[in-house]
Amino acid sequence: MARSLWLWRILSADGQKLFAYLHFRFVPTGAPASDLRSSQLNPSALAARIAELELEVGRQEVQHQQLVVAKGRLDRELQRFQAIQRYVQRAVLVRDLEGLHILTLEGIVEAFEFEIALFLRWDGNLSVAQAFGFDDPPSAAALPFEKGWIEDGASRILKQDDPVLKAWSALGLREAIIAPVADKDGELSGILVGGRTLVRGELYDEVSAEQRSSFEVLVGQAEALFHNFTLAAEIRERNQRLQSLTRSYSRFVPFEFLELLGRDSIEAVSPADHIRLDMTILFADLRGFTNTSESLGAEKAFVLLNEYLQVMEPEISARHGFISQYQGDGFVALFHRGADSAIAAATGICRALANLNKIRAARDEAALRIGIGINSGELMLGAIGGEQRLNGNVVGDAVNLASRVEGLTKLYGAVCVLTDATVRRLSHSACSFLRELDRVVVVGRTTPVTIYELMDLDPPALRGGKLDAAKEFQRGLGLYRDGVFAAAVDAFTRCLKVCPNDHAATLYVKRCCELMQSPQVSGWQGITVLDRK
Repeated sequence: MARSLWLWRILSADGQKLFAYLHFRFVPTGAPASDLRSSQLNPSALAARIAELELEVGRQEVQHQQLVVAKGRLDRELQRFQAIQRYVQRAVLVRDLEGLHILTLEGIVEAFEFEIALFLRWDGNLSVAQAFGFDDPPSAAALPFEKGWIEDGASRILKQDDPVLKAWSALGLREAIIAPVADKDGELSGILVGGRTLVRGELYDEVSAEQRSSFEVLVGQAEALFHNFTLAAEIRERNQRLQSLTRSYSRFVPFEFLELLGRDSIEAVSPADHIRLDMTILFADLRGFTNTSESLGAEKAFVLLNEYLQVMEPEISARHGFISQYQGDGFVALFHRGADSAIAAATGICRALANLNKIRAARDEAALRIGIGINSGELMLGAIGGEQRLNGNVVGDAVNLASRVEGLTKLYGAVCVLTDATVRRLSHSACSFLRELDRVVVVGRTTPVTIYELMDLDPPALRGGKLDAAKEFQRGLGLYRDGVFAAAVDAFTRCLKVCPNDHAATLYVKRCCELMQSPQVSGWQGITVLDRK
């Protein structure tokens, strides 16, 4: 109306100016001026034209206002989705479910500029699991709940007079938007809530219908994150269970055994599985355990044996070996990375036994002693047994010889005896405290083997004495093999003067004396043929 009066004033004041404007604005270029002059002579037509112009201007203004409103709504929606995106980016890094719940509530408040947010857990009862934005968080007591309050899984806006908010009066909400959260099986697991409180709610904008779609998007993202977290937790639990089960299996079948067989798991092993390998074999045996177990009784002997073996096993695995078998008070360990590993393991075993003996001494218990035999060579490693019962095992002459050599530790009074096959495989650094003991033919074999003593494992004083007498011992050994027994006795006797506790020197003195009393053996080569294990 104001524009109409303004136009009429212009018309009455200066009709020529209005005529010129209308002619310029609405008459096509080149049209005769008489077209508009004729309209000038018709006031009613001119008034109608002005009314049309007014209507068009009004429509344009309405459209402009609509565009402004739509742009504002889109801007707010964009801000909400950007906030949801930031929430998801942070949420995927969270490692605990409680932290994920808290971050979700923070995301709701940030995205929708709500005063508060809650996660209500449903486990047969509805209760507050997490709350954000409250000065005084509501209690976790059970809230009334009816399934009809969250139909079809859609969000719902609750005003102050809504029966749901009245039922949840303990939450102190003025208004809220709610949406259900389902678990991975599609069952209700909780409800996410955003809104404002009775106490400070007037300071925040009302919850509006335009927020529903983006709120449902956030709840959908949160639901997926909750599912992923639950699934990840289940996967971790199953993996932990599998690892525990695998560790339990490995107590019976070592991982190294499966690896050498080229199998990924124990389920893949069959009785036909075997492989030929060159390895170093270590036999270890407790001295005098039979008498000890008889005096202790079965139960205490069992405890002693487990205590002993528990400190032995780590020394084997630390040197890249594994225990293939337990044999009563002894065990068989295998090393596939070289003979040096077996020597290092033998040293570690004796060190661990010394520490165990200190503990036993504090309990007034007798010290334990050990014998170790080491041999290297080709063997067969595989699964032995039937379809219902399998045992990982090794067989071969190299294995049998390692067992026989361990038995020789008693005869020569040595802690550790090893064969020339192992000595040939040792690096220079591992050979510094070795001395040759004898050439023997063990039970079950026809060919002799040269055996050595690893003096590193002797007590320091005994080792020092043996080293001081080493040249004389080697001289005596040569005389013994040449059959010059009297001179050999003199050499070994001199060894005993330097090292009185050298059991091998004592043994050779005894042997030489016996041989001097016996008829000369033809074809003497200085090889000891053993008739018992």
